[in-house]
Amino acid sequence: MPNFSRYRFWITLFSCHLLLVVSTAAAEKTKVTYQPNWESLDRHQTPKWFQDAKLGVFVYAPQPRREAWNAWRKQHGLSPKTTNQSYSLDNVDWNVDQVLQEVVDAGARYVVLAGDERSYFLTWPSRYADIEGSKFTTLGPDGRDWLGEFAAKARQLGLRFGIYRNYLHPEKNPYFLPTMYEMIDRYQPDTLWLDEDVHNYSADDLRSRELAAYYYNHSKKPEEVALEDSLGNYKHQLDTFGKRLLHGDWFRKEISPPHDEITEGYFVRYEPLYRWRSRTPLGREHSRGITNNIIEWLVDSVSKNGNLEVVTHPGPTGVAALQKRTLLQIGLWLEVNGEAIYATRPWWEGNPQTVTSEGHHVRFTTKDGSLYAILLDWPWPQATFARLHAEPGTRVEMLGVFDTVDWQQTDKGLVLKRPAGSGSEGDETEIPCDHAFCFKISPVPTWVSTR
Repeated sequence: MPNFSRYRFWITLFSCHLLLVVSTAAAEKTKVTYQPNWESLDRHQTPKWFQDAKLGVFVYAPQPRREAWNAWRKQHGLSPKTTNQSYSLDNVDWNVDQVLQEVVDAGARYVVLAGDERSYFLTWPSRYADIEGSKFTTLGPDGRDWLGEFAAKARQLGLRFGIYRNYLHPEKNPYFLPTMYEMIDRYQPDTLWLDEDVHNYSADDLRSRELAAYYYNHSKKPEEVALEDSLGNYKHQLDTFGKRLLHGDWFRKEISPPHDEITEGYFVRYEPLYRWRSRTPLGREHSRGITNNIIEWLVDSVSKNGNLEVVTHPGPTGVAALQKRTLLQIGLWLEVNGEAIYATRPWWEGNPQTVTSEGHHVRFTTKDGSLYAILLDWPWPQATFARLHAEPGTRVEMLGVFDTVDWQQTDKGLVLKRPAGSGSEGDETEIPCDHAFCFKISPVPTWVSTR
């Protein structure tokens, strides 16, 4: 008699193999391939992880040693701007583990590594460095893979990882695009900053659409990478730099004045930790210290459809302690108020900002049916929102405080009282954190357009 069990086994095995082949073919068929033109590239969407992250840290790597920099200039007969010797390898002992621990302590969800200011000193051992016809060399003579080490350790800590590079004109620097492709293939950056020549030449001259297509197509998860909208001088010709998104996945607002509205497209605000530290979204007169000011920029950015990337440098020596202390304090604030920041969205049905009747500046975010009203001042004696209308049954809390908040809907608007005290040392409210304070209102109230 025939052995039907054996036949069934082989039939099952063949069916599984056929199903795998068909599924793989279907997946390959549905995979998006991006072409180097705007119509194709513009189909790429800003990834969710990037919009959820809200806080990143932009880290400058050390600069080349003076001897190496001078030798390079002599070899190529070039005179680019001098590197910042206050944080060159002559003066800085760069500890990657320490740098990344500070990023984690800050509560940041991703980190961006920037190489030297001209991008000729590569932070990885490249096949295009120190060959005939190439201006590129490496940061150190020991062949150290700074970039690979940084990327691997960042991802081990659960951080997304990005890269900043100055875009160099490919005709003047024929190995620039090959180094970019090598970098993308080898390190798979989750986000990519571009600078320098993108402000001076067209996308055609720069062949930047080729680079964008390569980045999307050669990323293991193309839908999860985020490219800056800085791919040519169209940003300046159309007066959109720092204002709105045209191409790519996010645009940059760099140490620029605040804006009042939710932006058209996602943005990243670039704010150095130890420069311009007396400035806030509310102006110099509102400045109350570096940590407070950075947190206000974070809150303002998130409410208007953006991320904040705080910027750190490996030197000069005197700022190391300041940076470490400030990043830790940002993280402590986020331990209390992160619910109002991470994975939130702007209040599209209402307004990103207002001022209470008592004069408290407020920024709004939303998530999961709740409105977060983040006050940049402690709400004394109460907070009256002239434009908010809450329905009966609304629940109001202050993040970091154990009890609910009493509220009233009056003819002057929604009035939120300060939370009750714990009673341990009287009835005064225990202020839950420093800097900014967040009311959580559930469900989301109505924004009254006129009052």
